[in-house]
Amino acid sequence: MSTLQRRRKQARSDSVGSSGTDSNDNEPTNRQAESRRVAYDPEEDKIRNNMSVPQLTLMEEVVLLGLRDKEGYLSFWNDNISYALRGCIIIELALRGKIRILDDPARKRFELSERLVEVVDSSKTGEVLLDEALQIMRNDEPLAISNWVDLLSGETWNVFKINYQLKQVRERISKGLVDKGVLRTEMKNFFLFDMATHPVTDSSCKEAIKRRILSILVNRTAEFTYNDYFPETTSFKYIRTISLICSAYGANVLENVLNSLEYQKRDNGLNRAEELLEQFSQYPFDLEKQTEFGTSINLNALVKEEIEADPKNALFLEVVAGVFEVFSKMDLLL
Repeated sequence: MSTLQRRRKQARSDSVGSSGTDSNDNEPTNRQAESRRVAYDPEEDKIRNNMSVPQLTLMEEVVLLGLRDKEGYLSFWNDNISYALRGCIIIELALRGKIRILDDPARKRFELSERLVEVVDSSKTGEVLLDEALQIMRNDEPLAISNWVDLLSGETWNVFKINYQLKQVRERISKGLVDKGVLRTEMKNFFLFDMATHPVTDSSCKEAIKRRILSILVNRTAEFTYNDYFPETTSFKYIRTISLICSAYGANVLENVLNSLEYQKRDNGLNRAEELLEQFSQYPFDLEKQTEFGTSINLNALVKEEIEADPKNALFLEVVAGVFEVFSKMDLLL
């Protein structure tokens, strides 16, 4: 008997228990137990049950506003949206409590957009783009808000950080909306080549986003209606919607929401958006300033309630204001 055969025979005899049963008889049970262990992820379960976060991210809402419903693609002439989407990522991470301004008294000597950002919670968000950006920020030293927007956009001469650029952001956001049932994917022929487009499937989702925006830009008082995409349990509901308005304004897609209105209302809506961008691109927010356009006159009080509900969020909201400051300077930057 060869050495190899003896070893196999010995291994076989060792696997048989005192009752004479083969340990392989327990394999199905062991595999099922292992399968159950692998299937359960406490972190994913926590993300799934987090009702304080809306189903759509801020950047997904901005892309959805920019998409042509039937054609399923963004305007080829919009140069601002890519840069604005990186700002949306920074805002979203701050509103989810992942990043904040570095708590240093000396920071107040600098403009908001030049203040350093630190990662305080590197746990997963469940959104691929957010997790990728968070990982990049966690692995580097604290940098200014404006620096992070530039780096994530690929706007840098630093060859050591050129790989910080997030690639194919608009396409990845669109595919995320397909996974969430808001868009669908179609292939369309554009002269010499085929291109994937993403027409709107769930128009009620986009209409609900528009109503939220118009509630602040056009209606006399701000009042939201809620749905599965934006539940009432969402944290920072009004600050998040102001962020959406300022981001859409910076990305040159806000006019898509106002186009259906008569001229005077459309003009007042754009002016109100500019007013909000100026008002909230400073921190603390200027909540004593009254609007000149007679719309959403209760907004300051609602935002004040959200801030006072948890004063510890000041450094997170400072990030939001810093990104707004970047948006206010975009025409000079691009």
